[in-house]
Amino acid sequence: MKKGMGWPIGIVAILLASVAGNIAVIMITKDDPSFSVEPDYYRKAVEWDSTAALRVRSDALQWRVAARVEAGAGDQSQLTLDLTDAQGAIVRDATLRGSLLHIARADDVQQVAFTQAESGAYVASVPMQRVGVWELRLTADRDSSHFLHTVRVETTAPAPSSGP
Repeated sequence: MKKGMGWPIGIVAILLASVAGNIAVIMITKDDPSFSVEPDYYRKAVEWDSTAALRVRSDALQWRVAARVEAGAGDQSQLTLDLTDAQGAIVRDATLRGSLLHIARADDVQQVAFTQAESGAYVASVPMQRVGVWELRLTADRDSSHFLHTVRVETTAPAPSSGP
């Protein structure tokens, strides 16, 4: 090796180590379900004005949502929503659907469709294996009314069964 080549070789080695480290970080985070990029973010940005206007019309409805989760058999839980109007009356015959995700697993989104029970509440059976905070990005449609709302619910570990 020629005299004075240590510095250039050292600099190249440091740069290569930096590139290798960045590639390793990218490969690790690429498959991490807790990391998420908003899907179709460019279209959403372009449509921001119409989305904001839709949210204003939604807020003007003054509908309210109360959510609760009941642990079910296996991985299934029952997600129940009470949807009421500005006067507190049950909103009937609406079509409710949403995207449900656990806050710690933002890349694992499940689509949920609700059905209306006799009581007027809207219910869905969903797999909610993880304990903690879940977010439901809800849309409700009835006639020409379009309601948007984000609901957060918390699941807890089921109570241990008392044995003999």
